[in-house]
Amino acid sequence: TIVENASLFHSTQRKPRLSQFDRPEREAIMKRWALSTLSLLITPAVTNAVTGKGPTGVHPINDRYLAVVDSSIDSILIVDGNAAGAVVGHLVLHDRNNDPSDADAHIGGHEPLSSWINPISISTCDECKHLFITSPDTMYRVALERPLAIMAQNHDFSALNTKSTVREFWPNNWSQKYKGDGLLRMVSVAPDGSSAYVSHSKGGVFSFDPLEPVETSEKAKHAIHVGDAGIDEQEINGIHHTHSLKNLVLTSSKYVHIVKLKDDTGVNPLDDGSVTAYRLPLDYHCDYLYGGNKMTFMDTVIINDYAFVLGHPIERGIHNGVALYRLTWDEDQEQWHDCVQVAGSGVEAADWVDGTGKEARFSMTPHDIALLPSMTSHTIVVADVDNRALRYVDVTGAVETGDQTQGVSVTSVAYNEDLFMVLYKKEEPWTTLSPETVMKTDGKSYYHSGEKGIMNLNYEDAQEECSRVGIGRICTLPEIRARFARGQYPTVSGDDNSWST
Repeated sequence: TIVENASLFHSTQRKPRLSQFDRPEREAIMKRWALSTLSLLITPAVTNAVTGKGPTGVHPINDRYLAVVDSSIDSILIVDGNAAGAVVGHLVLHDRNNDPSDADAHIGGHEPLSSWINPISISTCDECKHLFITSPDTMYRVALERPLAIMAQNHDFSALNTKSTVREFWPNNWSQKYKGDGLLRMVSVAPDGSSAYVSHSKGGVFSFDPLEPVETSEKAKHAIHVGDAGIDEQEINGIHHTHSLKNLVLTSSKYVHIVKLKDDTGVNPLDDGSVTAYRLPLDYHCDYLYGGNKMTFMDTVIINDYAFVLGHPIERGIHNGVALYRLTWDEDQEQWHDCVQVAGSGVEAADWVDGTGKEARFSMTPHDIALLPSMTSHTIVVADVDNRALRYVDVTGAVETGDQTQGVSVTSVAYNEDLFMVLYKKEEPWTTLSPETVMKTDGKSYYHSGEKGIMNLNYEDAQEECSRVGIGRICTLPEIRARFARGQYPTVSGDDNSWST
């Protein structure tokens, strides 16, 4: 019997008590622990390189609006999840004088232009007047006229494009040896602005002050070194604050580490250089799903008694579409258990399929997930990079009922239509458009086959049918979004004037 399902490590010689850790997150407490002086003998992990072009990072502002960094257009986008993914705000991150001269030549390319930031994650806080973005090489701060949360309350993001400035941000207390090495990963800012952290694949975790992000800040430091508290497999990727803000969740290729951010007195131990963390071995719990094949993992969020982890098995060195797994906290045994697959395949080829649970398909490149703030449901947002879409995974049933897959469904917010052309094509009609205006473009052509003529066609077949009957084309996503944004929906009569409101 393997007792050390998830071992506790501590960077000091003082052994912490179980009572020091809060129950709400069920932070991987277990019956036995060891000190960080142990050397871990593990199989070398597969590097979780950040690949693909599309929505690499997502930050839910509230239950409607999401801030997205899209590496295919080197921009921040504000996406309206209530209007089928309408882009209601944007900011190009590089100097527009360095835009490509030939936009067509760059469409679909995987090599960024030298002047582009190539963003991979984004975060901010409710009162922050800065957005924080990471690229593989460095970090950036985006100065805002007012916090994103205020813009969202006013349903007005126009100032993002007109009154924001982008500057590189690398505090003095962060070692220069980690800058420019291509291994910087994700950023997480506490919603209340109390702390902020950045992960580095082989360096650990850096801290900074999100409310006063200046290079000379004493709060900016190398908060967690590789080797502290058993965090030494050197493949750190995902990083998130827990809902209680008492812990920080780090995800590496094989483990989840849950780091204490508040002690019994409310003090952050990391501020004093003390690292206390629980280690949850994901391979140990989940590889039985694939006959013991090795797996790799990218990111984790915790909801109540459950940890939801993004990953997939490694078969013959080929990474297929990712899947989402759920582990359950057992209060009596004080350990995590029961890794179950709740969405996606993990072994089938990367694809874009919405559906229920394991019927859904993702691309192979997502590395960032986030929780959509809501009082009535539990929705995980997956930044599905190569599908150029956000994917909403509704796990409400799996959380509230305890059923493994009950009610788990995957839907898409496909915001990215022609955005590269809109931003970079230097000819009409593209030069007169913006991401915001193109989402308001209204179309009148749509195919209606009558009340009893409902047809289930894919896009190509539907286009062909429209051409065959001579009524034109299928509505574009922006055209449909424009209808939905006005509260207009098609009626069975097919009369354009009778669309309901």
